[in-house]
Amino acid sequence: MTAIDQMTPVKAAGMGVLLSAVNPKNLLLCVSAGVTVAAASLDTAEQVASVAVFTVAVSTVVVPAVAYAVAGARLRHPLDEQGWLQANIATVMAVLLLVLGVSVLGKGLGGLL
Repeated sequence: MTAIDQMTPVKAAGMGVLLSAVNPKNLLLCVSAGVTVAAASLDTAEQVASVAVFTVAVSTVVVPAVAYAVAGARLRHPLDEQGWLQANIATVMAVLLLVLGVSVLGKGLGGLL
């Protein structure tokens, strides 16, 4: 965590792109959203609107970063308390991927009926 605190903005942006691009959760989420939009009977404007809404919805992870940039000193303590998440990250990711998988599978099976 100390190394992250000392990153330059350019290195932090590069690390963010790298971590989001290779994260299986993000990849599955984006693929399932793309398949859902492509499979729907939407015209071009509706497809663009759907992609825009999805992009805004997943961009909410920017909120903590902006909040930290604006009020870093006040947010330092809540952001430092990550012990539970770090200890249970494998379980959290497994449950999240299971929920996403069941959702995508259910939608796929529902489309067959």
